Amino acid sequence: MTSVPRPSVSSSERSSERTGVMRRLLGGPASIWYVLADAAALIVFVIVGISGHRASSLEGFLRNAVPLLGVWFLVAWLAHTYRRPGWRSLLRNWIVAVPIGLIIRTLIVGSPKGARILVFIVVGLAFTGLFLVLGRLLARLLSRAR
Repeated sequence: MTSVPRPSVSSSERSSERTGVMRRLLGGPASIWYVLADAAALIVFVIVGISGHRASSLEGFLRNAVPLLGVWFLVAWLAHTYRRPGWRSLLRNWIVAVPIGLIIRTLIVGSPKGARILVFIVVGLAFTGLFLVLGRLLARLLSRAR
C-alpha cells in the first residue's frame, strides 16, 4: 500500500483556519460578551439543576453541561447566532439547541423516562430561557460600556 503525500500545513495556515472558525462563530468584538453570557447562563442552569437533585460532582456536572453546551455552540455556529446577536437569533438558537441538548443529556444520564421527558424539556426551556435573557441583558450593558 502506498501512501499519498500530504501537503504540509504551516502553523500560520492552521492559525488562519482557527481564525476562520472563530469568525464564523463571532460577528465582531462585542459578540464575545454574548458568547460568555450564554455559556454562563447555561452553566448556571446546570448547576442549579444538579444541586437541586443532589448530584453535585464533577462527573455529574460534565454529564449535564457538555451535551447542552456542545449542542448550543454547534447550532450557534451553523446558524450564525453571534454574527448578529439579537433577540431573534437567541430565540432561534434556544428553541433548537436546548431541547436537542436536553434529549442527548437524557440519553447519557438515563433519566427522566417516559412522559417526564416532556416536562423536563419544558422546564429546561423555561429556566434556560430566563437565564439566557438575563445574561443577554447583562452582555448588552457590558458591550455598550466598552
